[in-house]
Amino acid sequence: MRLAARTIRDQRGAALFSALVFLTAMSALAAAYAMNVRANLALTGSSGVRRSAFYAAEAGLNYGITNFANIFRNSGTPEGLDFTQSLTLEDKHVDIDIDAAANCAPCASTRIPDGEVFGGLNTIPYRYVVQSVSKVPPGDSTAHVAGEFDIHNIPIFQFLAFVDSHLFVMPLPNMNLHGRLHTNGDLYIQPDNTLRIEDDPPDMPNVQVTAVGNIYRGGRKYDSSWRCSGTTVIDKLEDVVSPDDDLDPKTLSCPSGSGNPLSASTIAQWKGSIKNSVRNITTPPVEIIDRGDGEYWSNADLRIVLNLNTAPYAINFGSPLLCQGALGTLTSPALYPIEVQTATGSTDVAKTAQLWKFMCQRRGAIFYTDVPVNAPTPPNNNTAVVSSAASYSPPFSTNQRVYRRIGEDTSGDGNINATDSNLDICPTGVGAAPWYRPSYCAWPPVAVNTSWYQDMDYRRGAFWNHRAQMWMMMLNINLRALLEWNQVNGSPLFPYNDTTDGGLVMFFTVSGPQSDAALNNYAVRLFDSADLDTRNTTFPPTMSDPTGITVVSDQAVLIQGNFNKKDKFPAAILADAIWILSQGWEVPANAGAYRNDLKSVFNLSTNWRDVPASDSPGTGSFSSTSALTLNAALLFGIGPSTLNENWYNGGLENFPKFLESWDGRTLNYRGSFVSLGLPRHKESNWACGSGNDCMGSGVYDPPDREYDYDADFNEVENLPPMTPKVVYVQQRIYTRIYE
Repeated sequence: MRLAARTIRDQRGAALFSALVFLTAMSALAAAYAMNVRANLALTGSSGVRRSAFYAAEAGLNYGITNFANIFRNSGTPEGLDFTQSLTLEDKHVDIDIDAAANCAPCASTRIPDGEVFGGLNTIPYRYVVQSVSKVPPGDSTAHVAGEFDIHNIPIFQFLAFVDSHLFVMPLPNMNLHGRLHTNGDLYIQPDNTLRIEDDPPDMPNVQVTAVGNIYRGGRKYDSSWRCSGTTVIDKLEDVVSPDDDLDPKTLSCPSGSGNPLSASTIAQWKGSIKNSVRNITTPPVEIIDRGDGEYWSNADLRIVLNLNTAPYAINFGSPLLCQGALGTLTSPALYPIEVQTATGSTDVAKTAQLWKFMCQRRGAIFYTDVPVNAPTPPNNNTAVVSSAASYSPPFSTNQRVYRRIGEDTSGDGNINATDSNLDICPTGVGAAPWYRPSYCAWPPVAVNTSWYQDMDYRRGAFWNHRAQMWMMMLNINLRALLEWNQVNGSPLFPYNDTTDGGLVMFFTVSGPQSDAALNNYAVRLFDSADLDTRNTTFPPTMSDPTGITVVSDQAVLIQGNFNKKDKFPAAILADAIWILSQGWEVPANAGAYRNDLKSVFNLSTNWRDVPASDSPGTGSFSSTSALTLNAALLFGIGPSTLNENWYNGGLENFPKFLESWDGRTLNYRGSFVSLGLPRHKESNWACGSGNDCMGSGVYDPPDREYDYDADFNEVENLPPMTPKVVYVQQRIYTRIYE
């Protein structure tokens, strides 16, 4: 029994010992597990901190790239402190350093391969290397990332038409286009007759029609229902028929479903020349053309302003400093001043005196068009109101001075000769004949008391814009004469051979109480400027690498007659809106007919309309010129447009707007159309109103349109001065650096 009892006790002791051993082991395991958990927690926290630091560093890298892209989008280039940036994200501090890649700021101009979106366009890339280091307390845990990126600058004047909204192509007459079309919205193609979008080898070897949104064959126009009519032919991006490197044309038929966009299978048939759903292109802000703080105003070589904010005053043009030896008293009534301004908007006194000297010696080369006082809106008007000297304030000296011929190159061929006979521009003075005297002008001049050039009233009478239903207050400039006079006289207004920014930048505007209004009657007109280089040395350095000229206005611009037709140079006109006037808008003032802008001095009861006047009352001849030539890139605002006819903005066929009856004649345009948004000062409705087709009425008959992209713009050196650029970023390399 004792043995049995001892055995039981021994077994219990062994069990207790085993339990103690097990508990000790488990305690050790628990302690080890606890230590492992604490270690893992510590490691996880450190990893989280480091991961957070990397996120912050990546944010810094993106921040630096975005800042650089925005500098380019605002038409600048990085400098100074732009290369060293910093960023704070909660408890994280990020240092960002950016360096330009060697020999690549900018890099050499490159071309986007054909077949890609925007294939064939030139880009000017800038390449940068970015380092971003973040620190996270406590202990200042760091993370380091690096990258290399390109900022592509695509000169915007490489499209035949570029629109930052919906694009409508709905011409009534035939229309032939050569070049690229792009819209950041939807594209609607709806011709009434024949529309052709073609290549033009060798200068324009491909075609590309692109839209960020959808592409439609059809649209509304002048009615309330969907239409699809006419013929549209677009070249494919292939050549299997013609042996001449000429892309094969293909007709874009109307789709089966009304109002449906082109399907992917339909678009694919054009082998890449039609693309939808492409990426949006960021455009420069429309404020770049602003007076006062816009980049063109700030960088202009010359700023000429019709200043309506200053009380009218008389200028003594009889001063020997202005009109030496001129016949007559040459006094002027109290008129609004036309002056040269500085970048701060103050009067440049010295250059203004030189401008007035030019105005005296080349009379009629710069003037302003005045608005008649208390004149009713046509057609409830009569000749006496608008042609009467007393209808203006101050009054003209005689009725004959209300309308008088202004031009020198009346034929628009770029030469001033007997075909341009216009005695009103014959110079006055004594001594040797001025160099610019046309051969038909007698010398020495005969003093005729009734001649208009016996005074210096640098105004003209009313200009009625029927399309906008308003009388226009306009600054008018013969750009050809301005360039020529400045060069011959030793560049008193601007360095004639300036190569900065690629050539000359001119800013012309009307400054007055309504300058910033959503609707005003201010405008600038350019006329008689078929030849911009009469001295053959204005645009250096060579014909193969010329400089050019860019004319800018924050108001509307009217281009009258052939522009840059002779010896074409890089040229651009940037404005709030642009209108085109034919070479026949005004006619020589033969037989005492002084009218030039009033188009309805004949038969007012039925013909108050913007058709060109003629030498003899009762007719409305266009001119002997059968076509008009305009060579320049045009950047301007276009009105809003929807599928409702009340908001149709005229489409591509009316990007530059027309004011007269062209009677089947042709506008030959070569350049690039760009719209960055809405016009800010010309938001007026179509004068004919909803449902009233003005075409054929004499108010508005558009020309046949031959619109070609200027393939010279494919080469960067041939672009107009200060060509705006669209920007996109391409990240090339990204890496994490572990330290």
